[in-house]
Amino acid sequence: MPTRHAVTRDGTELVYWTWPGAGPPTLLLHGIGNYGRYWDLFADAVGGRLRLVAPDARGHGESGRPAGEYAPADFTADALAVLDALKIERAVVVGHSMGGLHSINLAARHPGRVRALVIVDASPDPLPAGAERAQRLLTGRPARFRDRAEARAYLERTSPDYAAAVYENRLAFAFREENGELVWRSDTAALERIMRGRMPTEDRWDALARIACPTLVVRGTRSNVLSEEVAEEMVRSLADGRLMELDAGHNVPLDRPRELADATVVLAT
Repeated sequence: MPTRHAVTRDGTELVYWTWPGAGPPTLLLHGIGNYGRYWDLFADAVGGRLRLVAPDARGHGESGRPAGEYAPADFTADALAVLDALKIERAVVVGHSMGGLHSINLAARHPGRVRALVIVDASPDPLPAGAERAQRLLTGRPARFRDRAEARAYLERTSPDYAAAVYENRLAFAFREENGELVWRSDTAALERIMRGRMPTEDRWDALARIACPTLVVRGTRSNVLSEEVAEEMVRSLADGRLMELDAGHNVPLDRPRELADATVVLAT
């Protein structure tokens, strides 16, 4: 089981989770609306081959919810604060979706801190279907559920066909209890600010082109976010890039944790 830690940066508490391992330190950055323990299945598949660190991003999980300050630069600074708290000078960075975009910024702006990079189904130019789905689910979701059964039914209806372990993970870490009901841990106001404050497409491509470390772009072949054409263009833009496609939807770490873990270990070592 992972260990819970916390560090405070500029008044915002950042909770993060660590799994011990023999390999290089590896920072895991989750997508919008998720949480550090999203990576549990991936961590199980890694099986101690890497030392893993997974923060709850600001506005998510158990981390703080500042009134403003949800720009990409804030998430980058948070990631560095977590690495500094653990005295990690250089890390492999794995980022999914929103976390993938933040990992691009981290590698581009702080190259000395990133040993290698895995960008998981994150797109500088996302497909409209994925963007529209994220907007709908994150800002139009019910605020609370009467009990676990109602929450589980909602998860299965809006995100079908996952293994039972995925839904159990969501129930455990995406929600908290409040007055006998379940409410989301991720803050809706924060999610709206994040979506409004996204970097322009051209800035994302510029950041990608500045990355010098070995980089693996991972795409789910059934993704509604990252197209095949954009994934191939990402690899061409990188100084040392390669592409891996897996039979998965957007949530590759949930659909294919073993394959993603094995590829990350190879890149890291």
